[in-house]
Amino acid sequence: MNGYRPTWILKGNIVNMKIAYILSSLENAGPIVVAYELVQQLIKHDHTVEVFYFDDKIDLDFPCPIHKISMWKQFKFHNYDLVHCHGLRPDLFVLLHKPMFCKTPVVTTIHSYMFSDHAFKYGKWQSKITARLVLASTIRDDKIILLSKHMMDYYSHYLPAKKLTYAYNSRLCDLSLKPKEDDERNILEFKGNSILLCSVSGLNPRKGLHQIIQALPLLPDFKYYIVGDGKERQFLQELAQTLEVADRVLFVGRKSAGFRFLHLADIFVMPSYSEGFSLAMLEAASMQKVIVCSDMPVFREIFSDKEITTFELDNTNSLRDALLTAHREKEKLAANVHQKYLESYSPECFYHRHLEIYQSLVESKSKIKHHE
Repeated sequence: MNGYRPTWILKGNIVNMKIAYILSSLENAGPIVVAYELVQQLIKHDHTVEVFYFDDKIDLDFPCPIHKISMWKQFKFHNYDLVHCHGLRPDLFVLLHKPMFCKTPVVTTIHSYMFSDHAFKYGKWQSKITARLVLASTIRDDKIILLSKHMMDYYSHYLPAKKLTYAYNSRLCDLSLKPKEDDERNILEFKGNSILLCSVSGLNPRKGLHQIIQALPLLPDFKYYIVGDGKERQFLQELAQTLEVADRVLFVGRKSAGFRFLHLADIFVMPSYSEGFSLAMLEAASMQKVIVCSDMPVFREIFSDKEITTFELDNTNSLRDALLTAHREKEKLAANVHQKYLESYSPECFYHRHLEIYQSLVESKSKIKHHE
C-alpha cells in the first residue's frame, strides 16, 4: 500500500518496530492480560506501540497511547509495521477495513480451543456454528498465533496450516501485592492445621472445580479456597453442603490480582476440562507453588511429571492420589516447576518468541513489496 515504510531494517535486526494492537477492551481478562504483558515487553525493548480498543472496560493501565475505536471507524494500516489482534471483534475489524493490497502484516492470537469452549457456553450443536464463524473472521490475517504445539495441531484441521504458528504465554506477578489484612487473616484462620488447596478461577462448568469438592471427603486433612466468582457458585456451595464438607470450602470471591492469594496455599489446583494456556498456572509456577492439574495434552506439553502432578478428569480416586503425591513431593515439584517457568515461560522468552514471528512476517512482506 502507498505510504508503507517499515521502521525496522538495519542488517536484519528489528529496530523500533511500530506495532498496533487491536483489542475488544482493556479489562482484566485472559487475552487482554496476554496482550498487556506483551506490550510491556515491547516497550521495554524500545519498540513503539499503540493500543486500540472497542469497549469502555478499562482495568489495565497500558504503558502506551490508547485509542477507543468503533467497528465503522477507518484505520490507517500503513502507519504501522505490524498489527496484532486479540479476539473476534478485532478480527472482524480487520476483515472489514484492511485494504485489498495492504502490505502491513496482520497477526491474530487465538486463546482457546474454540469448539470445546463454545460447547460449554452454547451447547454442542450451536458451538459447531459459532466456532466456525469465529475462525472465518481470521481469513484476512497473515499469521495466526496459537498457544501451544498441540493447539496448532488442533486448528490445522480448520485453518490453513501455513498460517499457523505458536507462542507460549507468560505471566509476571508483582509480588509486592498482598491481600488485605482481613482477607489474609480469614484464610489463615480457615486453614488451621490443614493442607490448603487453592484455585484462582472463574466459577463456570469448564473449570471443573466441583471435582475438588467431590474429592474432599477422601481427604480429611485438606481444605480448599477459591478466589473468583461466577454462575456456578451456588451449585458448588450446595455440593459442599451435600457432601458435608462445607466447613472445608471457602469462597473468597472475585478479587483483582488473584495471584496475591496464592502464597497462602500449599497446593494450586487446576481441574479444567479445557484450557488454552492457563495464566493462573503460570502465576503459580512463577511463585514456586506445587501444581496439580487435569491430565490434558496442553498441560503435558508445557510441564512434565517432574514439575506438576496430573489426574484423570472425573476420577475422584485419581485426584485424591495426585494431591497426596503432590503434598508428599512438594519441595521437589515446587523447585522444578519454578525452574521450568524461568527457562521457558519468562517474559523474556515470551517477548523473543513474538519478536521472531513479527520479524519474519515484516521481512517477508517487505520482500514482496520490493519484488513488485
